[in-house]
Amino acid sequence: MQVAQYLTEQLIRWGVKRIYGVAGDGIFAWLDQLAKQSDIQYIACKHESAAAMMASAEAKLTGIPAVCTATMGPGFVNLLNGLADAHTDRVPVIAITGQVETYKLGGAYKQFISQEDMIRPISFYSTTITHPDAIQSVLHKAFVTAMQQKGVTHLAICKDVFTQTTSEAVLAALPRIPHAIYPDRMEIELACEQVAKAQKPLILLGIGARKLADSCVKLAEQLGAGVLLSLGAKGTVDESHPLVIGGWGEGGSETTLHALAEADLLLILGASWFPRAFLPKKLSVIQVDHQPGSIHAHPYLQSVTAELDDVLPIWMRRLESRRQDDAWQEQIKRWHGEFGEETEQAVIQQASEQVKPQTLMHTLGGVVNEDAIIVLDTGEHTIWFNRAFRGKKQTPLFSGKWRTMGFGLPAAVAAKLTYPEKQVVCVAGDGGLQMNLAELMTAAQLQLPIVILVVNNGTLGLEEVKMSQAGLIPFGVKLHNPDFQQLAKACGISGKVVKEVQALEPVLREALAAGQLTLVDIHCTSPTLTERKKQISFQAQA
Repeated sequence: MQVAQYLTEQLIRWGVKRIYGVAGDGIFAWLDQLAKQSDIQYIACKHESAAAMMASAEAKLTGIPAVCTATMGPGFVNLLNGLADAHTDRVPVIAITGQVETYKLGGAYKQFISQEDMIRPISFYSTTITHPDAIQSVLHKAFVTAMQQKGVTHLAICKDVFTQTTSEAVLAALPRIPHAIYPDRMEIELACEQVAKAQKPLILLGIGARKLADSCVKLAEQLGAGVLLSLGAKGTVDESHPLVIGGWGEGGSETTLHALAEADLLLILGASWFPRAFLPKKLSVIQVDHQPGSIHAHPYLQSVTAELDDVLPIWMRRLESRRQDDAWQEQIKRWHGEFGEETEQAVIQQASEQVKPQTLMHTLGGVVNEDAIIVLDTGEHTIWFNRAFRGKKQTPLFSGKWRTMGFGLPAAVAAKLTYPEKQVVCVAGDGGLQMNLAELMTAAQLQLPIVILVVNNGTLGLEEVKMSQAGLIPFGVKLHNPDFQQLAKACGISGKVVKEVQALEPVLREALAAGQLTLVDIHCTSPTLTERKKQISFQAQA
């Protein structure tokens, strides 16, 4: 069979459900094969960067390899931003791109560039296929490597190779990838001894704790430990739980800063994020993570390299007889109350006022489904989501370590395709939305009932805040925005507008209940973000 047909049938056999891409002559032969089958849905995006972001978002939600494609030259280069997001957040994405004909490789031909050289910093494997019988082994290696390393792999297939005949057979299945590691029992026991001695413990939960949320909460209750939530962990624990005292870092609560100043141990479970500037310099830390590369370099940190489900049962059995510090328990309860009051104070507004971003996030938390997927673009609103949204069982989806703007809308498309039964809400700043605004037509073409909330304040808010905090004149950040409501209507979708606080909740409820693609243009105030670093009481510690 031809390479293009082999590629299609092999991906079907391995369970690939969607391919995100943009057409181009380097992949015409493969697109022709995709058009002749119905097992894989081809998502025709408007920009290759968005296609890669969609694949990254799907992989983040499922942990299963996702696929994106583009033609050679500019098509391939446009993929790189979205692939960098997948690489830095360590999720399996396979990029399959076209390349010039074999006899043009290395020459001064249009759209030729060494793809392997360009993608090397953000991939674990990249190669160019110049012979039809190479397709089986390299495709297999690309998938296995992406799954094992949890990252990006890439195949460039020369344009003439797609139509050549391969003698290779389609493989029935991929090998099982064991992710478990062998824990060191002594390491677990020594860390447990330190946990047992702590009188004022705190626990930071990260995205890696989501699958074991109930056990993590039970451990916190057993220890009487205050619970901090990273952005990725919001929805892991209902924030009405009396041990939850907020987030950490710039997106965290002021209450957390007080707690860190008094704590004698911070236990980090499933979080690779480590805002060192917000940590008391001599606070003891225990970090449990299955990836040694995620363990932080810190002089007072004790590491446990293991899966959480290997560690938590041992600790919970060993700590059954541990007595809690009553005074610390009472203090945690007070901090939980202060955490709630901190949010309530931040969102006090008159009905006729323009909406503050924190008011939007807090209001959204009260009307969205408990199991919704909340997709966040990157900007000031992301930090306010962490501070003001009160999670229950929702799943946040965002660009973590890459922090690219423009992620929100493409990711929301992928989220709804991956989990059509779930409510999907995209929260994007006016700047971030316009970076991939064309994907609004992708969502419209697919008739995806997503709710898009535009934080419309006419500025790149986070950049404005950071420049001001640095003593600089904010420059190059002001936006000349379209009428987003009219733009939505021009795209054939429902458009709504909110200009005052009193309209916010009713419009959100209406949009969420409509069951159709809806854009809500929310006119927000200028940036309101305060700098948490100025509120840190322990920064002067030696």
